[in-house]
Amino acid sequence: MNPKPRICVLFVCTGNLCRSPIAEGILRVRLIDAGMGDEVLVDSAGIHAQFGRGPEPMAVAVAAGYGADISALSSRPFDATDFGRFDYFIAMDFGHLDYLQATRPSTCSAQIKLLLDDVADLKKLEVPDPYQQDLGAYEFSGRLINVGIEHLMRCLLQH
Repeated sequence: MNPKPRICVLFVCTGNLCRSPIAEGILRVRLIDAGMGDEVLVDSAGIHAQFGRGPEPMAVAVAAGYGADISALSSRPFDATDFGRFDYFIAMDFGHLDYLQATRPSTCSAQIKLLLDDVADLKKLEVPDPYQQDLGAYEFSGRLINVGIEHLMRCLLQH
């Protein structure tokens, strides 16, 4: 039986098909590499997601370039009960951030922030949605996500 995770992280985007699954996959790989795979629960959801769709093929390809296999992930909508389950809510853009902040219950003490908020040169920068765009758009979003994950890892290692 696995021990209860110390920290629970939820990545949030629009459809849970591109950005948040890439982030989920990359963070999982980094946590395993750091020997923290059992200490942090990582999940993703979408504000307008449907249940059960797989990640976009170009998202799968981009994540694989960072060592993450996200092909088996399945989309799910963000649910208000998530506020009671996660310690960190990581939004990909201002729309997601605003939604999370507006719907957060007053009893929820979780951190809600943009993925790139901890990156000095990229602070307040959104990760653009590559959905239905070319591979270059997915690769650009993947690079930003990877940089954000590197900084998030530093925070988690200090936690």
